[in-house]
Amino acid sequence: MWVHWRNLTTGAAGATLLRRVEVDHTQPFPPDPWCRYTPETADTGGGTVVATADVSAVGIPPAGYRIVVNQGFGTFQLP
Repeated sequence: MWVHWRNLTTGAAGATLLRRVEVDHTQPFPPDPWCRYTPETADTGGGTVVATADVSAVGIPPAGYRIVVNQGFGTFQLP
């Protein structure tokens, strides 16, 4: 999943790819392991930041699964 962000205060912008965490079928796992992503850090700086999430930009692996996900966005006030 791609997360694109823009700091409306400074004009800085960037994108980060969040990769799916593979399910370990050898261990017990909770009922929601199919939508977990590795954490990443975005150095946005302080101010008002807008972020959008886009799963359509990432291809479905041949043996992968499909889920319905709506694109989303959010605004954050950072110190």
